[in-house]
Amino acid sequence: MKHQLSISLFVVTLISCVFYSCTKDVAKNPLLAYSDKALLDSAKNTAAFIYYKNDASTLYPGTTGAHSSFKLKFNKIAATVLTDNGKIPVGQKFPNGSFIVKEMQSGLNAFMYKKEGTWLWAEVYNNGDVFYSVNKDPQPCISCHSQSGQRDLVVTFNYY
Repeated sequence: MKHQLSISLFVVTLISCVFYSCTKDVAKNPLLAYSDKALLDSAKNTAAFIYYKNDASTLYPGTTGAHSSFKLKFNKIAATVLTDNGKIPVGQKFPNGSFIVKEMQSGLNAFMYKKEGTWLWAEVYNNGDVFYSVNKDPQPCISCHSQSGQRDLVVTFNYY
């Protein structure tokens, strides 16, 4: 009887784990999934990021663009091309797998994730509500980020 109960509990646990894994819309690594929620989940892993100019305390005013006051952070792949002043040199590109997160004081996160030489764009609130989906046409983002002086479509370097 105990053996049958143990087997039944094991089977139920196994089925629950498989069901949960198959329906989960979150990933720990954006290399595994490119959904809005997966990018948000990855952005929450603070140990995987380096803040702009190595300063996690500075809140930039955001008065020069469409976003509110923000902190900017780069994953370790993106950070490999940043110079001592925290910027990417003019004319250089971020490598594939680069992930840039603009954490806005409003609770919105703007994402740029580089996949196969192209930036994926999204804006997601801390609670998971999607403001601008990674599945939408990125042209509104690109049109602003293409302004003069940008470096691989990152314009923060122009102002701060």
